[in-house]
Amino acid sequence: MTVERTLLPANTRRGRDTRQGLIDAARTVFEQDGYLDARITDIAAEAGVAHGTFYAHFRSKPEVFLAVMAQLWSRLVVPAPPEGGAASPYERVLASHSHFLTGYRENAGVFAVVEQAAATSEEIQALRRQVHTDNAGRVARAIRRWQREGVAAADVNPADAATALISMAGRSAYYWYVVERRRTTRPEADALTRLWLRGLGIEVPPKMSRRPRRQTEGV
Repeated sequence: MTVERTLLPANTRRGRDTRQGLIDAARTVFEQDGYLDARITDIAAEAGVAHGTFYAHFRSKPEVFLAVMAQLWSRLVVPAPPEGGAASPYERVLASHSHFLTGYRENAGVFAVVEQAAATSEEIQALRRQVHTDNAGRVARAIRRWQREGVAAADVNPADAATALISMAGRSAYYWYVVERRRTTRPEADALTRLWLRGLGIEVPPKMSRRPRRQTEGV
C-alpha cells in the first residue's frame, strides 16, 4: 500500500532553514557517496534532524537532488547585459563563460554526480532538458539580435547553433573540471568564447601575445 506524505510548507523562518539545511546536507552526502549510494538516513543525520523530518520537506531522494541542482543551476546563469550597451559580443560572451566556468569548477563534485543521477531518474533528466532549453533560448535570441545588427553570419540557424554551443560549453566544463580537475578558468573561458564567436562568423579581438622571457647573460 502506498502512503501519501503531506509536505510541510516552508513558509516560516524555521521551516525554510530546515529545508535549506536538508538541501545542503544532501549535497554533501551526494558528493561523498554518489547518487546511487546516498541514503536519506545519512542526509537527515548530516542535517542534524530526525529521519522523519526529511519527509516533511521532500518525498524522495530524487526530489531533494532536484532541489540541489535547481539551486546550483540558477547560480550559473549570468544575466545578459542590457541591449544597446557598449559591451562587444566578445565581452558579453566572455563574461557569461567566466561566470559559468567559475561556478562549475567550484561545484565540480556535484556535477560529477549528475551523470549518474540522470541515468536513473526521469525527473532529473527533465530538469536537465529544461535548463538546456532555457539556456539555448537565451543564446538563440542573442544570435538573432547579432544577425539583425549584421554582426553574425546570416546563414547560421540560431536554434541549432545555440544547442551546439550550449552543449560544447557543458561538455567542455565537465571534462576540464570533473575529469582533469583543472583549477583555472580564464584561459578556458577565452577559448570557449573565441570558438563560439568564430562559429557564428563574429570577429574576435586578437589574443595578447605573451612577452618573451629575457634571457640571462651567460646562459
